[in-house]
Amino acid sequence: MQVVVIINPVAGAAPHNAAVRQMLARLEKAGYRTITRITRIAGDGRLMARQAADSAKAVVVVGGDGTVGEVAAGLIGTSVPLIIWPRGTENLVAKAFGFQSTPECILTCLQSGTDKPVDVGTANGRSFLLLAGIGFDAEVVHRLKQLRSGHITHLNYAGPLWRTFWEHRFPAIRVSSEGQPIWQGHGLVFVANLPQYAIGLNVVRDARGDDGLLDLCILPCHGRIGLIGHALRTLVRRQIEHPSVVYQRLPSVRVEAAVPVSVQIDGDEAGTLPLDISIQPASLIVRIPPASGKG
Repeated sequence: MQVVVIINPVAGAAPHNAAVRQMLARLEKAGYRTITRITRIAGDGRLMARQAADSAKAVVVVGGDGTVGEVAAGLIGTSVPLIIWPRGTENLVAKAFGFQSTPECILTCLQSGTDKPVDVGTANGRSFLLLAGIGFDAEVVHRLKQLRSGHITHLNYAGPLWRTFWEHRFPAIRVSSEGQPIWQGHGLVFVANLPQYAIGLNVVRDARGDDGLLDLCILPCHGRIGLIGHALRTLVRRQIEHPSVVYQRLPSVRVEAAVPVSVQIDGDEAGTLPLDISIQPASLIVRIPPASGKG
């Protein structure tokens, strides 16, 4: 069986060449023929996955959430399953499906994993598995990108987070769906396919990747005090119960503003508003570990 392995060499906190070699050796020993591809620039993962879909029986992606999203985009609409070896900073997509960062997990998935159809979101033509964030959290991601030069850890977020906390101005945002207005005001907007979010703060906690809908979560606030309040409620999983919060399930969402507002998609910088988001139901096959309980 031919397996294509797509690797982002700069994902996560440290190089993972030795671990990758160990994983490839395990697969070869088990009788799999592996073809390795290394990403260099944005977009490589999608192109490599699309090419792999012509001949591979499975695609293994080695990297973080951004790389996983790129590779997944290349497999949309195909029957080739995606397997994830998490090597990034947060690895939220991998956590959603129960993947572990071990060669044994990859081998077990290939041998006896379960193929699960998964929804894929699209934001201004860009595919995503987790969510699109608009406003404060996206501004943190934008600031981090300006500083990033290679591998990152959670500590790299401290400076951008601190600066954004004091400098972000919460501009007015408008949200609609299929031409119907939903909300207008100041705050944070999340449009999610899966519930996982950074450091365990699952803001859009009820999102499902197999219901054919997007989960829209709006946390209204005008400044730092409101932001802290939402963060504390999220820590105790009570964010949705607050009367000011807007939470809806929709097939499509449009978010816009009169001024530039930062956008992040699956933890990567993604420009500014406006943003048109839709869902592609059951358009990706993920081969999940047999004992993950995520099927």
